[in-house]
Amino acid sequence: MNKKRSNQFRLSGGLQNDVFFDEEYNKVVRKSKLGRTKEMVLQEIQFINFLHMQGVNVPRVDHNLGKEDERVITYFDYINGEQIDVTNPNHWNIQLFEQWGKELGKMHSLVKKYKLSEVHRPVWSPNRVDVFGIRDQLVPTMKEIYDKHMEKLLQFQVKSDTFGLIHNDFHQGNIILVGNTPFIIDFDDCAFNWFAQDIATAFYHAYWQQNSFNQMNEQFIKTFLTRFFKGYKLENLLHNDIVKQIPVFLKLREIFLYHLFVQKWDLNRLEEWQKYTLIDLENKINNDLPYANITDFSIYQ
Repeated sequence: MNKKRSNQFRLSGGLQNDVFFDEEYNKVVRKSKLGRTKEMVLQEIQFINFLHMQGVNVPRVDHNLGKEDERVITYFDYINGEQIDVTNPNHWNIQLFEQWGKELGKMHSLVKKYKLSEVHRPVWSPNRVDVFGIRDQLVPTMKEIYDKHMEKLLQFQVKSDTFGLIHNDFHQGNIILVGNTPFIIDFDDCAFNWFAQDIATAFYHAYWQQNSFNQMNEQFIKTFLTRFFKGYKLENLLHNDIVKQIPVFLKLREIFLYHLFVQKWDLNRLEEWQKYTLIDLENKINNDLPYANITDFSIYQ
């Protein structure tokens, strides 16, 4: 598919990939970051199209890939909707939280029967726990903390009820609302990992954004988690191991985000909110503070 630059409008870019909207073809065009191989991208879009065929709300993806400057080009059907505004009660409400959990439960249920003859996506295993690929870039103290939390996962048995090919970056920024229906986008980080990672990421960013833009209270935590879990359980078993792992993945999320921000932000020209974010993350990571002060998520089931 030949694209004309004059018909493409940038949607996002900078942290990971460059993404454009192609007006002529009504497609989202993604230029992957360097290092993403054709095989990796093909396995990502095969997974997305499998989910689409099974009724999950995701965009259909063209199997024909392009290439430009050693970067893989992918073409997605455009989802004509809105990104979630956490300050808009028509978006940010109990119906969304339940539907959000329901879509994730459906995805996790479906991957139990999704088989691959070859694997070209990152895979967590007891011998290669660094599925996020950041360990070697961490400073020694942060690396030690990262290892400590990764080692906690070794006590759990890998099984289809708790582990499989997941989205791996399942926050509200990767949801498009069409009316009241959430569509899941951006599977660029999909990996064979624990189901708890997707749930932890959803809660991490929901709590963070609620705390940043709206009045935070204990009722939000209870409302979000009970509704999210309710939706999830409509489609999939919420195994006890998943619930036990959520605090581990919340801490790993903090380390992942701290690393990402340090890599991508100009540390010599930080805005005040960026300075606060880094200091806050350092404090929570170094002092092992429970995220949202929750150590047991089973009380919200």
